Amino acid sequence: MAVTRLVGECEKGSCATLYRVAETGDLLVQGYDVEDAEAMVGVEIPAGESVVRIPAGIIERYAHEHLAR
Repeated sequence: MAVTRLVGECEKGSCATLYRVAETGDLLVQGYDVEDAEAMVGVEIPAGESVVRIPAGIIERYAHEHLAR
């Protein structure tokens, strides 16, 4: 699977990042583990899925740079 980095919290290194899968156009999100158990109360996460936390600014920056054309 080939992925392209779209936007991240930092320009280099390992940090919260948004990627696009070349073959499908799907998005992949690299984020931080949700360590606050109270925040997840009532949230059902099916097998094979996970929840990560990313700064809202990543989505806002992607929308501004790539969707506001």
